[in-house]
Amino acid sequence: MDAETRKPAGSTRRRASKAGRRSHGFTVLEDIGALTARSEDLQETLQRVVEVVAERASTDVCSLYILDSRAQRLTLWATTGLERSTVGKVTMSVEEGLTGMAIEKLEPVMAVDAATHPRYKFFPETGEERYHSFLGVPIVERGTPIGVLVVQTLRRRRFSTHEIRLLRAIAAQVGGIIMQARLLEDLKTKEKERREYRRRMVTAIKRLQAYEKTSARPTGAPRGRARARLNGLAAAPGFGRGQAHLLQPPVSFSLIDETRAEDPAEERRRFRRALAESATELGRLKQRLSARLPEFDPAVIETHRLMLEDQGFIGKVESAIDHGLSAEAALKRVVDEYLAEFARMSDGYLRDRAVDLKDVGIRILRNLAGVEEPERPLAKDSVLVADELTLSDLVLIEHQHLQGIVLATGGVTSHASILAKSFEIPTVVGVEHLTETVHEHDELLVDGNSGVIYVNPGPDVAREYERLERDYRAFNRELETLKTLPAETPDGRRVALYANIGLIADLQFQLYARVVRGMEGRPVTIRTLDVGADKYPGYMRLPREDNPFLGWRSIRISLEMPDFFKVQLRAILRAATLGRVRVLFPMISSVEDIRRAKELLEETKTELRHEGSNFDPSVQVGMMVEVPSAVMLAHQLIREVDFFSIGTN
Repeated sequence: MDAETRKPAGSTRRRASKAGRRSHGFTVLEDIGALTARSEDLQETLQRVVEVVAERASTDVCSLYILDSRAQRLTLWATTGLERSTVGKVTMSVEEGLTGMAIEKLEPVMAVDAATHPRYKFFPETGEERYHSFLGVPIVERGTPIGVLVVQTLRRRRFSTHEIRLLRAIAAQVGGIIMQARLLEDLKTKEKERREYRRRMVTAIKRLQAYEKTSARPTGAPRGRARARLNGLAAAPGFGRGQAHLLQPPVSFSLIDETRAEDPAEERRRFRRALAESATELGRLKQRLSARLPEFDPAVIETHRLMLEDQGFIGKVESAIDHGLSAEAALKRVVDEYLAEFARMSDGYLRDRAVDLKDVGIRILRNLAGVEEPERPLAKDSVLVADELTLSDLVLIEHQHLQGIVLATGGVTSHASILAKSFEIPTVVGVEHLTETVHEHDELLVDGNSGVIYVNPGPDVAREYERLERDYRAFNRELETLKTLPAETPDGRRVALYANIGLIADLQFQLYARVVRGMEGRPVTIRTLDVGADKYPGYMRLPREDNPFLGWRSIRISLEMPDFFKVQLRAILRAATLGRVRVLFPMISSVEDIRRAKELLEETKTELRHEGSNFDPSVQVGMMVEVPSAVMLAHQLIREVDFFSIGTN
């Protein structure tokens, strides 16, 4: 047991100590983040990381081992405290040593005296025999173990829960940079495969060009098309019917060769002009989207603009230009590299972001080629058919005659799918054999509820879907009549229905403000951060707990991280000037919990007052009743708050 645990102390001192440790932890994480942002060399970055960790954590040794998943072996990649000459030479199976044990268990491994542990493996060349205590934390990225972060000390001691949490948070940061470096390394070894891919793509393009010549025909010409049923993923609900319109991009990376250029300076200027023109177009696109769909978040377009300004992306393209490539060829090379990284990601949401990158890349390429942004009018009721659809494509298409969208690729979380749902356009994505089956002017029936597409449907199918569409419209009309009615149970009790929102710190005030304004005077109750071992966000890698519902979570995390907590409280207090806002504290289990939360709320008010910021000092305070102790103490807790909220658990 730590000395500070045995030693009695007042609650104020304990809170100050915890707050200090949390603040120190955030400082270390910021330092690590700065290191990974500045350096592009993996070995250099990891060496700096272990040096910072050893210094800030007051340990004598910090080492980092990387896992070869095929060989199931760990290799020392960086260290401070052990012999630096052993980096790259010390290697062990995951079945060996305390370090291997951390990979096997996927949990932190701690030993007060490592040499006495049955799994201890001694490497004399490292000079580690004089170090006693050991703590190894697995580095896991998206469920995949990729290494171990180890600290050791000369004296025998136990590592605290806070130290373990901090090391796990650092390991999560390091995991991301290692995974990224591995992806880039893979790209370098794939040059032969890329050339073969390009050769096959040229062949495919020639086939596509031949296909387009044979499939093109005047509108209304006899078709004699075969009927077919295709299946995909339902991305936006509803039914749509119209003639197929095959969408072709104005330019394509597949037609770009690795052309050499004689004047790199001129190619750089062309590339920079294309970036500037693309940024101007995005401004117009943002205005157009805001006019057509005011409630859609413009941050999506802002993401595209940030890609245009990304110095890493720009630097890679200009580096390729400096090595002799034309601006178009350099852009293609860099975009292909990034797309390959996205394709390897296991997370479907992140893979869908590849379409945004391609959208930006095509925009730059089009401006390099001097091709204007195309307007896409539709003369009759049409169903848009494409391999993939970008956000820009969907905004530029005339929606008056757009009855549906069918895509060969893409996911339901792509920005185009989300926008199609907002525009209420029935959409199906991920349809196999789409471009081989569907031809220009084919009659299509799109079922956005079940993800089915009928090509040239027969009269029986058409009649059945006409009936389904009538029922669907009638159902929606009925919902419209119900949505304004009060939410009451059969015995006349009014039920308040609320929505949960969880937000990135920098955007909290703007988004809270939008919600409050949108409620037009109706009450808005904002619950503070409510996470735990069962639902940590990606930026918080904390220990697994036997009972995550009653462990270190929710208000307990907020109270021990006051700086983090106050960011949200500031946003709530400022947004409260725009309407009827109440703050709700979750997982309150004692009178001390609610009093400490209220203290931090008052401190935040004082800080805002000193800054001269506009805020509402009279915000009502409530608490969630969701643990047994809160029920037992309800008669005391009711004196501390303005209202209770009853949790479903």
